[in-house]
Amino acid sequence: MNELIKVILSLSVSGTLLFFLILGLKQLYKNKFSRRWQYYIWIIVVLRFLLPFAPDTINIGSLFGRVPTTVLSNENFENSEKPVNPSVPTIINTNGNEPKQLQIPANKNTIDNNGAQKTVPLYFYLFFVWLALALILFIRKITIYQGFIQYIRAGNKEVSDIKTLNLLSECAEKLNIKARVELCRNTMISSPIMIGFLRPNIILPAVKLEDEALSFIFMHELHHYKQRDMFYKWLIQFVICIHWFNPLVWVMYILFNRDIELACDESVIRQFGDKSKSAYSLMLISMEAKKSGLSPLCNNFSKNAIEERITAIMNTKRTTIITLLSYCTCYR
Repeated sequence: MNELIKVILSLSVSGTLLFFLILGLKQLYKNKFSRRWQYYIWIIVVLRFLLPFAPDTINIGSLFGRVPTTVLSNENFENSEKPVNPSVPTIINTNGNEPKQLQIPANKNTIDNNGAQKTVPLYFYLFFVWLALALILFIRKITIYQGFIQYIRAGNKEVSDIKTLNLLSECAEKLNIKARVELCRNTMISSPIMIGFLRPNIILPAVKLEDEALSFIFMHELHHYKQRDMFYKWLIQFVICIHWFNPLVWVMYILFNRDIELACDESVIRQFGDKSKSAYSLMLISMEAKKSGLSPLCNNFSKNAIEERITAIMNTKRTTIITLLSYCTCYR
């Protein structure tokens, strides 16, 4: 238990340092890297909070439990027949005599007459407090998500319009998506969302949408599926459950979600060309005007501040050879 707490603290400290490093460097690379690569950089920070692959010099466990050894010189040091306890500091005699164990008086509050320890170590309480809150938080997130999915599916009606289904198939084919994508309409939502890990399901609001707007929506949601955003969102939710005591993981989640949406917006613009910027922005504004509260684990158009998204869309650069190679690498 003690070692596990040290590992968790070590991951939290090293992840926080990497978070500040990326946050500081973001001003340097935000205009040079695509939004997609900026989004992938956050995944590295997320993994840093989970994987203890750093060298021992970074391990916070090295800060705990080290007792220094004292060296003394004593010509009249007496020999001792008592065995040396490795858990108790030892005075080393430099004149060749036998070492003598340093006697530390026992604490009456922690050791009884039989030598048995009465009190429970502090790390024991810390471990169970951390574990209890982590489990409660994780179970709560799963319960909320399942309740939301049941709520959405209760109002779903499968789309049977051939023209709309063909448009969805064309968009999926352009992104080389082989999985069957279900399409439904729902009167209980006002913004398009996608649910499902293995069986993607795009859910449209029960309003009339033009073919151009539908193409934008399909491409946006399919890009979420293509880059496995639902998996990464659950991964960062897992990080939050483990490092619930670190407020910066909550800040990272907000920035992570923001860059997810900006990356999808950028991909849609590059798919349709610069001429689509105005039409795509108007579609976002229309969706934002009908905004409704949705689960944070589901992709929706009202996730980020609409002003920031439109500004990023308008500032999307033309596709160059470098950005084209970057784009193709992401979708290989």
